[in-house]
Amino acid sequence: MKTTSMTLAAAAFTALLAMPSQAATLAGGKVGADAWFMDADVNNVEADDASTAGSYYAALEHPLPLIPNAKIRQTSVSVDGARTGKVDFDQIDFVAYYEFLDNDLVSVDAGVNLQRFQSGKFQGQSFDEWQPNLYVDARVGLIGTPLNVFATVSKGEFDGTSTLDAEAGLIYQLGLVAADLNVRGGYRMIDHDFDYFNNKAELDLTGFFVGAELDF
Repeated sequence: MKTTSMTLAAAAFTALLAMPSQAATLAGGKVGADAWFMDADVNNVEADDASTAGSYYAALEHPLPLIPNAKIRQTSVSVDGARTGKVDFDQIDFVAYYEFLDNDLVSVDAGVNLQRFQSGKFQGQSFDEWQPNLYVDARVGLIGTPLNVFATVSKGEFDGTSTLDAEAGLIYQLGLVAADLNVRGGYRMIDHDFDYFNNKAELDLTGFFVGAELDF
């Protein structure tokens, strides 16, 4: 009996020591950057100048139960035109999500995205606002190739303001020693209808993007 108890205690102690190592193995993350070559409509009028938008993001995933994974993404928007006026803001996405499916072929994440519109200017009017969204991201691997098809959507409507940020494209995966280098490209659209002002404030951004991310 004493021998059995000592064996069980040793096994439990060994499992306890192994837990941090296992968590470190299962934890991971992503960092990436995109260049978005966009066209813009402001209140259904095409803008003369829509600067290439830079977008940067980082995500952290872990094996802890109930606690969501986290992602942050920043996109800078600058639009100008004689008939549209100037529109500038930083859109920062604070995403909390769970992995509902994750294998070598298919992954599906879903959660919430709390968007922050920071240092905003819309035709001479300033705004700094928060906007809640639902968030979904899905990836499907093409069997026998290093390619993945992906789509990401954030959609929300709150207090008269509606927002949509969606993208889809292809990822080419290059396996490195400590991480995967993913080269990605596709099409992104933003359709925001702001109710922060007394007048109409609609913004449509569309265009192709290219980028790269490290998945570790």
